[in-house]
Amino acid sequence: MVYEQHHAWYVFPVWGHITSANALIIKMLEENPALVVTYVTHSLVDTRRFPEFPKDRFCLLTFGDLDISKNVGKNTIAEGIAQLSKCWIETLQEACDGAQAWPKPTALMLDQNGSLHTLPQVRNIVGPDCKAYMYWAGSAARLYSFLAPSGKGGFSDWEDIVDKYVSDETLRKGRERSEIIDKVCIAKNGFDEFNGTVISIPGIQDMYDYEREFGEVPLQAGVSSMLRETVSLAKATDGVVCASSMALEGETIAACQTYTTVYPVGVQVAPRGWSKNELVVKDETLRAFLDSHRKGEIVLISFGSLVFPTNKANFQALVSALIEAKYPFVLVLGGMFAGKAIAPSEISRINDSGVGYVCDRWVDQQSLLQHPSIGWLFAHGGFNSTVESLVQGIPLIGWPLAPGDNAINTAVVSTRQNPVAFEVMQIRTGSAKGKPRRGGSDNVGTPQSVGEEFRDILKKMRGKEGSERRANAQTLAEELKIERDTIAKEIVSKLATT
Repeated sequence: MVYEQHHAWYVFPVWGHITSANALIIKMLEENPALVVTYVTHSLVDTRRFPEFPKDRFCLLTFGDLDISKNVGKNTIAEGIAQLSKCWIETLQEACDGAQAWPKPTALMLDQNGSLHTLPQVRNIVGPDCKAYMYWAGSAARLYSFLAPSGKGGFSDWEDIVDKYVSDETLRKGRERSEIIDKVCIAKNGFDEFNGTVISIPGIQDMYDYEREFGEVPLQAGVSSMLRETVSLAKATDGVVCASSMALEGETIAACQTYTTVYPVGVQVAPRGWSKNELVVKDETLRAFLDSHRKGEIVLISFGSLVFPTNKANFQALVSALIEAKYPFVLVLGGMFAGKAIAPSEISRINDSGVGYVCDRWVDQQSLLQHPSIGWLFAHGGFNSTVESLVQGIPLIGWPLAPGDNAINTAVVSTRQNPVAFEVMQIRTGSAKGKPRRGGSDNVGTPQSVGEEFRDILKKMRGKEGSERRANAQTLAEELKIERDTIAKEIVSKLATT
């Protein structure tokens, strides 16, 4: 076989980015038999959970210190990027030395995080004929913030905003430029703080600035730098490959395309995640609990691999509401911090309730979502979990946790014309406690108001609104599959032959 296209992927070592990239690569390799792929990521990634790629056309390279998280502390991200980037450049130099069996790279797929500073050197290595794309593993609504200027709901003009504050001593207030940069990029509203600016993103309901950026988990150090890099990378590349769908975010994707070339390749879920009732839950005790319930009866609670509610009283209020309503639920504690965040007494309370079951280990979420008894996913608003649920036609309840995309992703599914989710509002903290733009009661945030909201949502889930959201989710699932096999397939095929 003569290989004609060679894609080199720089993949940031976060599981959501990895699984999304893997799903797209599988499709590209299927679309173009003449395509080969070099995949570079950090050694922190557990590649044992990777899908089966064709060994003769897929080269996986992992680099870096496995113990980096123990040794570096707050600089873990920066040091990890430095290690990965060094090996990325060396890999491309070798790929272009003329001594390899595979052709030189014809396209670079660059993760939104970490790859920007390598781009000038990489461009010189691969030459002008090699395309460079930014790979966006999240929602188009979140992408929009990085593409649009402040007057349109984004912050792509952050440098102009910073200059305004730095040049005016009244606005500057004695601050260093670096501090102002951080404030402006985190606010993303054309100012240096959240002030109730209305954010209008095509395709979802208007919201206040503090609603879009809410997350109860603290911001990590250096996040402002990563935000700025994403803005610059989108401008410096030949387009953005966006892992979202016209069926889910058509109006938002169209708005993004007014600022750059966007390739909507459809939601990226592994092939196994699209099947129906084919995956088996391997944990026998968990499977027995699931099998003992009727179709669509159980709420699956899973907050992803990196976050868990920080307010224990709020989480206990959720558990109490479920138990009082006799609403069967499964709580998965496979995340990095989940096991430490919940007391043994709370686990016992759930397991002894007669309606709840705690799985205190990692479990394949896609197999859970395919079990007939799962009717809802209660999650944090991560995009991967969201689309994994939607392709199965399962509606969601969103409790945004991580600052960044959780709140906007939850808004995408809960405020669209045909909503497929409920959103928990009373759990908001800090500036996000302000009145929501789309109406409803003020965010009081007391244990009483949180409990009342949980009970109200559970009642709606069992009523007319819940039935409507379930029907909407099932309709959307069919639309996502049709798009996967038609419009998105054409776009994937075009990219695969680049």
